[in-house]
Amino acid sequence: MTEYSGIRGTRVKYLSSDPTLNTSTEGQVWYNSTEGNLKSLVQIKAWSAGGNMNTARSGGSGSGSQTAALSFGGTDTPGARTTATESYSGYVWTTSPNSMNTARANLGAAGTQTATLAFGGVIGAPTFASQSATESWNGTSWTTSPNSMNTARYSLAGFGTQTAAVAAGGTTGTETELYDGTVWTSNPTGLNTSRRAMGSAGTQTAGLVFGGGDGPAASAKTATESWNGSTWTSVNSIGTARYSLAGFGTQTSAVAALGNLVPGTITAATEEYDGTSWITTISASTARGAIPGSAGTSKAGLVFGGYTTVRTTTTEEYNSNFNTGTRAIWSSGGSLNQGRSSLGGAGTQTAGLAFAGSSYPPLTRYNSSEEYNGSAWTEGNNLNTTRNSVAGCGTQTAGLAFGGYIGPTTSSTEEYDGTSWVAGGSLNTAGYDMGSAGTQTAGLGFGGYDTHTALTEEYNGSSWTAGGNLGTGRNTLAGAGLQTAALAFGGRPGTSALTEEYNGTSWTAGGALNTGRMGLAGSGIQTAAIAFGGGPPSAANIATELYDGTSWETTSSLTASHQQGAGGTASPSSASLAFGGAGNQTGTEEFTGSTLAGPTASTLTTS
Repeated sequence: MTEYSGIRGTRVKYLSSDPTLNTSTEGQVWYNSTEGNLKSLVQIKAWSAGGNMNTARSGGSGSGSQTAALSFGGTDTPGARTTATESYSGYVWTTSPNSMNTARANLGAAGTQTATLAFGGVIGAPTFASQSATESWNGTSWTTSPNSMNTARYSLAGFGTQTAAVAAGGTTGTETELYDGTVWTSNPTGLNTSRRAMGSAGTQTAGLVFGGGDGPAASAKTATESWNGSTWTSVNSIGTARYSLAGFGTQTSAVAALGNLVPGTITAATEEYDGTSWITTISASTARGAIPGSAGTSKAGLVFGGYTTVRTTTTEEYNSNFNTGTRAIWSSGGSLNQGRSSLGGAGTQTAGLAFAGSSYPPLTRYNSSEEYNGSAWTEGNNLNTTRNSVAGCGTQTAGLAFGGYIGPTTSSTEEYDGTSWVAGGSLNTAGYDMGSAGTQTAGLGFGGYDTHTALTEEYNGSSWTAGGNLGTGRNTLAGAGLQTAALAFGGRPGTSALTEEYNGTSWTAGGALNTGRMGLAGSGIQTAAIAFGGGPPSAANIATELYDGTSWETTSSLTASHQQGAGGTASPSSASLAFGGAGNQTGTEEFTGSTLAGPTASTLTTS
């Protein structure tokens, strides 16, 4: 048998801790004597599905990060433009009640989810006029600046921050303008290559543009230019000529993705830039053009919307990271103020919501709610209806509680705005121990008692309507995902291992859990979900499994039993939260890391 030293030319290093991890460590193997593991380092590069947008659009714009992005503007129907604004949590898109002031598409953008600048663009029929208007977003609403751009244009590149932005190229060709938070100033020198619909990345003093096209026929280009705050310099070109592409990252670490090759032909090709050259990497799952929105960094990027054969709501997340195969783990978090089981949950790992539930003996039901900030729980305002075995979904500031048991079964629905609970539309069929998924304005409830029901109901923010029935009626099951892409798993009769997938109309069978159980909790999306806890009393109480859209894989277990009533949030599967459970538990655990996020480097087997 060939030994490592015969292949590599050196012996395996024996270290008490991992070495400094960077590109020079890639491919190396070492033994960590503290952990007792033989380890290696490889680079992970993968696209994975994110939550769908609420408004299908092309030519929209974006800002922010992979887990805190903003989408705004674009074309939603032929000839029309949208003012719709949506925020992304890393899991789900939420439509803001406050839209842009000027409906437009193909606009420039800079900034973060809570401090964005939007500029330029084109309005809809009948004039299709170029725009110079500038708007600022403060996390809640848009304000039109009194100072517009000097040159109206669309399909321009934008980068930087809300108070230090750059606008380059577009339908006017090469012109570059700088924004200081108040006014736009035309730069004396413009782009070296005239073009529109480019990808872009960087800051006001260190930017990058790449690709693009020229003229109505949009002849695709490969040109890349680097910006130093005053002038443009041509650098190495991207490998695939394209326009209307997505771009994110920095001047020395950027990603070019998707786009049009020629009119009517789109690509999923992805390239990474290291400050000197472009390297082709793994392609996105869905090819699209017509300027998909984008946000994030070269290590954690996001693309959304665009055009396939229709305008799309598709969101994909790009990750490019080194991974040493450190195991996914559960760790202790702050304790609930009120120990309980059969409670509801919503939100994320760092912004969680727990509500209602019960303790025993003696049987006591609660209407209290608590908010989690990533380290501690604090008391929030009470629900209007005291109940246990309640279902929940949504976020910490837009939560939904429905069904449950108050003595008889209840159909009551309540909505939380981050401060108080108010009554929503009642379920058509009262139930408890239901599964749940979705958001406050697009919720999903399924299964539950009084019998082992197969009923599904959909919530639109004001009322419930019937959806397609589960294939197998059951209760005390868990759910994950969105109203139009949900998962239902576990439950009873028995200790079910069944998984079903919902497409917004009907349920179909998915891969079975490895450990059948009831009273479990879950979170994530349909193609990247987590299931944890449950019963009956056995090793299943701490079992954790991850779903990749096809099958479940067992990963690191909970450190304590959270069975029959543990709460779970709508967090991504890689950052989940478990709290409460039978025995009046106050314990909270936080899950970090998902081994199903793409090709993984794992701890090597030792013998």
